Amino acid sequence: MGMSQGRLRPLYHAVAWGLIVPLLAVSCASRNVPPIGTGGQPFKPESDELRLWAEAEKEEQTLLKKAKAYDDPLLDEYLGRLGDKLLPEQVRAAGGPGLRFGVISDPTLNAFAMPNGRIYVHSGLLSRLDNEAQLAMILGHEMTHVDHRHALKFQRDATNKQILYTVVSIAASIGVAVAAGSRASSGDYVGAAVLSQTANAILGLGLQLAAIAAINGYGRDLEREADLEGMERLVRAGYDPKEAPKVFALLQSESKDRGSLETFFFGSHPKLQERIDTTSELLQARYAEAAAAPDTLKSTEDFSLRMRTVVRENAQLDVRAGRFKLAQGQLERVLAITPKDPVAHLYFGDLYRLQSQRARNLEDRTDLAKKALDAYERSAALDPAFPDPFRQLGFLYYQQKENERAREAFKRYLALKPDAPDGKRIKEYLVELDR
Repeated sequence: MGMSQGRLRPLYHAVAWGLIVPLLAVSCASRNVPPIGTGGQPFKPESDELRLWAEAEKEEQTLLKKAKAYDDPLLDEYLGRLGDKLLPEQVRAAGGPGLRFGVISDPTLNAFAMPNGRIYVHSGLLSRLDNEAQLAMILGHEMTHVDHRHALKFQRDATNKQILYTVVSIAASIGVAVAAGSRASSGDYVGAAVLSQTANAILGLGLQLAAIAAINGYGRDLEREADLEGMERLVRAGYDPKEAPKVFALLQSESKDRGSLETFFFGSHPKLQERIDTTSELLQARYAEAAAAPDTLKSTEDFSLRMRTVVRENAQLDVRAGRFKLAQGQLERVLAITPKDPVAHLYFGDLYRLQSQRARNLEDRTDLAKKALDAYERSAALDPAFPDPFRQLGFLYYQQKENERAREAFKRYLALKPDAPDGKRIKEYLVELDR
């Protein structure tokens, strides 16, 4: 479970979907929900659990019409292999909902698991991880939510019957800025909330199970259980347990740089500190031997290769959000692996160009514009058939009144991309340049 804040987008009254989530009503079935594989018994879902899965499937289909899935089959396959490595044998033998992994293009730090076995990781979270062991900790946590049947436990708990999913409680659960208080007092509880695209979609569409999994969480006890079991799976799979507290510390440290998109994976700042403390204690006690072992696994070549493009594309999301320091770190990481990546150089050009536009003095503006120009020219030189850098070069040359170079760049862009959606506008610029 994570919490997301991102781009400002009013949710209006679409968020106010009922005072009490119908799915959280107390079931007449027993609240005793053993994890899948307990006692070596084959798993057989109960009737209310089947209904939960069916509802989760519907929500997933609805969510993916609004949230942007990151399309990389090799990355999905890599996450699936890692998940298979972390799956306990007793769970595999018992059966249950098949685990499926996907990535959402969203720069916020989040991951969540639906009760039907679908696990999503945001590109923002993937782009911040240092190694495969940290990713294994996150996936182990989310997998535990599924095979320990936390959604069903949460549904059957009588105390959850009183959870009011009004705009007020949702706004509180995602940590709406204090500055929104005056608006909240007048009834506009989310008017000043800063939400990620995914959280916006979940709340705006009234996706109740997704809201629990991705925003609210399953409560302190079940989240702690997922942390403990996630670390156990990490160790069992041969990963370095010292990376478990590091992943939470890494995410906690990011709060200084995140600005209006500030978000925390697995909850608020105090909750992250609690998780750092818990995993550190486990490291010193239960997993001290594993922590001292010289042959534990920290990362793999697969991790670096599969993260390369998702880190790069997430950097562009951060560039557009104005989080230049975060974006620069990600692009530098990509170029360290593939220094001749034309797309990474294109995104560096965008980063410098936007920084130049926001610079306060002429010297900085000029210097950053020159860096942008160099980055775009490098991108174009690396792949002369790549149209986008020529488009950006055209704009920069135009602004610098280098009309002939602007004309050449725009014509090259249109020649490489004759069906460009902005082709009509570019032709208008050419008319101006030819006058």
